[in-house]
Amino acid sequence: MSVSVQILKSNHRCRPHGNYKKTTITIHSPANQHSTPQNERDWLDNKSNTRLASWHYVVGEDIVIQGLPDSEMAYHCGVAQGNKYSLSVEICESGDRAKTLKNAARFVAEKLSEHGLKITDIKKHYDWTSKDCPRILIDKDFIKGGMDWNWFIGEVENNMAQVEKIKMIVNGQQKEVDRILINGTNYIKIRDVADSLGYNISSKGSIPVLTKK
Repeated sequence: MSVSVQILKSNHRCRPHGNYKKTTITIHSPANQHSTPQNERDWLDNKSNTRLASWHYVVGEDIVIQGLPDSEMAYHCGVAQGNKYSLSVEICESGDRAKTLKNAARFVAEKLSEHGLKITDIKKHYDWTSKDCPRILIDKDFIKGGMDWNWFIGEVENNMAQVEKIKMIVNGQQKEVDRILINGTNYIKIRDVADSLGYNISSKGSIPVLTKK
């Protein structure tokens, strides 16, 4: 699942900045049955849009778009604590519903693992303000094929990474690394092996940067 990084400009009115460790992930849907991830991203820059609302990620059937860095605040749940400390994920209502929701479940599982969070750290927008959101998972008039909130949480659980410590030999050096199992595929963190391969690792925004020592 590709992520298109389309961060709002630094001076954008819907980008309040800040640096906050995320303690939850909040799930939303845009209440628009025809909008795509790109529509949602373009709307943030539309001059006729006067709402003070933003998000970190929006998920569709073929793509995830990032609108804000994970660490920053977003105007997404109507409560200051949630805006600062909760990562917002919008799930589009258009397109193939099952494919979109499965993409979202996989993406949320990855974000839980990345931020060191648990399945119980997933929240609905409803949990903050009692808004009917994400309506495609909690409102019987918009749920399709039994794919409701409980189904979604089950899908996220099925995608949660299994992490274990293993021994790995890199350039003749034995190292202890985290092996992350997601959907039958093993992943190793770049940071765990970069030093042994002769690289320094840093970041430019959300982009990892490897440089030769």
